Amino acid sequence: MLGLVLLTLALTTSSGQLGLPTVPEDVLGEEVQLTGDVRVVAGPGVVTARKNAVLRSGTSVIRAEEITYNHTTRVAEAHGNVLLVLSGLAGFADHLTVDLRTRSLSAEGASFVQKQGVTPEVLAAQETSVQLAQVGKNVFSFTTKGFRLLEGGSYLLEESSFTPCDCNVLAPSWRISARSAEVKPGESASFTAPTVRVYGVPVFWLPWLYLPLAERASGLLMPEVTGSGLSGFQVDQPLFLTLGRSYDLTLIPGYAFGNEGPLGVRGPRLATEFRYAPTPHIQGRLWLRLLYDLKPERDPLDPDVLVPDAKPRGLRGWGILEHRQELGSGFHARADVTLYSDGFLFADTTPAGGLGRSYYYVPSTATLYHRGENDHAGLTLAYRQDIRWGHPLLGQAPRPPVFHELPTLRYALPTVPLFGPLTGSVEVELSRLSPLEGRLGDEGTDGVFWPPLPDADGTQGNGRFDPGERQARTRLDVMPRLNATFDVGGLLRLTPYLALRESLYLHEVTRETHNRAYGMVGVYLDTELSRVFGEGASAVRHSLMPSVELRAVPRVFGQRAPQVYDEVDAAVPPDGFFQGLLALRQKVLGRADTGTRELGRLDLVPGVDFLERRLGETSGRLLAVMGPVTAEARGRLDLFSPQVEERLTQLSARIGWSILPNMLDVSAGYERALASSEQVRRSIDMLLAPPLPPQVPSGGGSCASDALGNKPIDRVVLSAGARLPFGLNLGYEAEVQRRDPARCDVVALYSQTLNVSYSATCDCWRLNAYARLLPPPANFDFGVSVTVLNLGTFGR
Repeated sequence: MLGLVLLTLALTTSSGQLGLPTVPEDVLGEEVQLTGDVRVVAGPGVVTARKNAVLRSGTSVIRAEEITYNHTTRVAEAHGNVLLVLSGLAGFADHLTVDLRTRSLSAEGASFVQKQGVTPEVLAAQETSVQLAQVGKNVFSFTTKGFRLLEGGSYLLEESSFTPCDCNVLAPSWRISARSAEVKPGESASFTAPTVRVYGVPVFWLPWLYLPLAERASGLLMPEVTGSGLSGFQVDQPLFLTLGRSYDLTLIPGYAFGNEGPLGVRGPRLATEFRYAPTPHIQGRLWLRLLYDLKPERDPLDPDVLVPDAKPRGLRGWGILEHRQELGSGFHARADVTLYSDGFLFADTTPAGGLGRSYYYVPSTATLYHRGENDHAGLTLAYRQDIRWGHPLLGQAPRPPVFHELPTLRYALPTVPLFGPLTGSVEVELSRLSPLEGRLGDEGTDGVFWPPLPDADGTQGNGRFDPGERQARTRLDVMPRLNATFDVGGLLRLTPYLALRESLYLHEVTRETHNRAYGMVGVYLDTELSRVFGEGASAVRHSLMPSVELRAVPRVFGQRAPQVYDEVDAAVPPDGFFQGLLALRQKVLGRADTGTRELGRLDLVPGVDFLERRLGETSGRLLAVMGPVTAEARGRLDLFSPQVEERLTQLSARIGWSILPNMLDVSAGYERALASSEQVRRSIDMLLAPPLPPQVPSGGGSCASDALGNKPIDRVVLSAGARLPFGLNLGYEAEVQRRDPARCDVVALYSQTLNVSYSATCDCWRLNAYARLLPPPANFDFGVSVTVLNLGTFGR
């Protein structure tokens, strides 16, 4: 019931475009023309037409089995299969009476539909209800006992029923009925005693209702009702304001009622969203939420500890700026900025079960770039806000320094043909990484800034440079690359390549300069063999795609092991590498309605480290489709790296069964993973990742869930979904986690999610609701949203 109430408010307070007949003199003219196969004069001034009777007046047309017109009273009555066209409005009725003098209409068994994308002349030419229903697009439909055209283009409806979308004209799944309504075309419509009915069942009633009809009209939007274990029940009421065709503003006052516990917020709040698109080349939005948090203030180093004599946290907030602009001549500008008033606000407003504490930084970037036909150049400023601690964004409070890109210049020439089989590319990057204030990381000699545990030698935060600390640094990195592709006997493709990387470093505190250089040589050999089995719709294609890649960095010159700031610094080990990948991939494709469908796949990719004289990680993937059942598995195995505790570094599997196609399906998934995957650990120039370090418990630590963030995790996800014919969709998902099985073996039901959605058969609106149970501190989360065609989505 709540969802239907919210749907009602969304439809009755949102703006839309409902074009209606406007000028009465154009719609109902002074002259009347009545034709038919049989014409009968029933009395003085009274004429009746039967069989294919047609009455025309102004731009209006009435078709019926019989039409009687009185020239004295100017009243027309139509009986039997009545079709009416009033400008862009089409009507169907059993009996229709039109008074041209009072410009009023009464009808029995009548339905009307507003058309779009079709001229009144084309509508007037349609001779059957089927033709009228199919021509053009239905913007909205309604039934009425009668309506009267008023001066100025507005008109009154009596005993009306309204459906503002392209639903079934004669039998809509839902409608808004009202005792009376006054419509001002292009401006607004007001309804007296409206009731929302779904499949004929009344679900909500209002004493009065106002519906803006102008495009992007100002007005109240649907209330947003949400809740979570962090901030409890929350309600917001958006107010949409148009500021011309290219600008709009949404004000969203609200209140978060809060919950017990240190995380979350409680108190009044106001969000503002400003959107702009003054030209096709400029668009963006500015979103800002301010709140007065009534929960007690916490220690910025520990969100679970209150400060002495804790006062309310007071004014807090965060903002988002998104800007896109085409400057011409291939130049573009882009900004993506997200800022929080303090570091804890992200976790206080993100109900994702520890997600907030697993993120370290929130990035913001501003970029000016040029995209040419064959190259790309750009200037980037990047700011990273530290959200591990609760320090304010602005102020002089001591905090760990964060290194930002101030700035980075990049130039890239993608692969272009040179001569013969040769192609080449080059990448150049000049980057400066530095804190906003000062030039020191000041982490201490251990290289880690951890406020709760300062270095024993007192070097952390002492304001002086000590060995092991980071400092502001400028780096010039240049990497050209040559490739050549050769066809070998028409069966193989051979691609040797050569690359050089030179990095020049300037450290701004010590004024030291270093360089690091290495050359990389490699070769890639691949082919594809395929065969088609069967014919026609039952034909399948089997393909084998073997490949071999060898890559080596024989030697690193200059500073072989620079202090690592980013992935370029960690691109290769100090002694270089010599690695290889042997890949055997095969797949089976079958015919489908719209092309081909993958029926099976088997990939096996072992890696070899020739310098270490061992096999590296071996990855594999298996996919099988058997009718309604789809099964897939992926894995990574490292059997030969020394001093590695976890040999099975990744394993995942999923099986899905479509019990009833497009109606009922179930699935189960399993994942076994360490803290980071191979793709994350692998440096940008290497084929194989360095071995994962042993997972050693620190001091025999606690087995509490928050102490197992970097331990192996087994995840099992069970889900089911049902799509019922009358538009109701149900979904359920449960996740079970088994953490650190070698030591703690903690098994827990991690989360449960229930999704419910309903959409009309015409797909003109959809109601979505979800509820999610999460581990502490979030505990739960829920939301409701309504999507209305041409109006957008309201709620969350």
